[in-house]
Amino acid sequence: MNEESMKASGDLIRWLKMLALPKWAKFALALVMLMILGSALGLLVWGLLNGQLEVISSAVAILTVGLPVGLIVVALVFGDGGASKLKELTKLVLLKEVPEAILQNLTSTSGDSHYKNPKIEPTLSGCIADYIFSANGTPDNANTGGKPLSLEFKLELNVRKANLVIWIPALQGASSENLSQHLESYQSCFFGAAKEGYVQNTTPLHGVKNGHVGFIFIKTLGEDFLLNPGERLYFVQDLAFFVRGLLNVEMQHG
Repeated sequence: MNEESMKASGDLIRWLKMLALPKWAKFALALVMLMILGSALGLLVWGLLNGQLEVISSAVAILTVGLPVGLIVVALVFGDGGASKLKELTKLVLLKEVPEAILQNLTSTSGDSHYKNPKIEPTLSGCIADYIFSANGTPDNANTGGKPLSLEFKLELNVRKANLVIWIPALQGASSENLSQHLESYQSCFFGAAKEGYVQNTTPLHGVKNGHVGFIFIKTLGEDFLLNPGERLYFVQDLAFFVRGLLNVEMQHG
């Protein structure tokens, strides 16, 4: 199969995955397919009983093509809810896969985790999730329980695009120079995000969230991102490393 044929097949499969038919159309499709396969089986039986080789050959040809194609179409169309399935997968990513990846990343550091009792609370609104992360850093000594850490961010997942807003605490009463130096410590994390395909908005958000400055990052995802578990896993694991880097900066300079 050449490259053009493979691309055409991939486009067809993707289209079928996205196809959402009303119930009457699904029943009509099933009825047509049953009629075609039933006719082919009837021809095969009739040909066998009457010794008609041409009829048998035609029936086998129909079954050879129609049966696997029919099974594929039924599996894709009837097993897929179209937009409803994409919404369900969006909810799965935002409420389950992102928090789990972050918590797993922060608690599986070669036996020496910097964060104690990490917790993350997501709040979902459509395709937008707000996250509040809290934990304790490594204890300074035996008499302390570690510095409390927190991080808030927002993730907007729009099928093939992700908008990420990181809320960095602003220094109350600090001069512009001190604020600039404080934010400069996060630039290494932002640089790593850029290497992974995030495009940073050059204008931070001021005054939207009290006491915080918002940094916006936009990332274009694959065409079948939500339908591809491997791409979803890579995305949430990469996001977890990004969050970890921000927390490391907060623990050192916050």
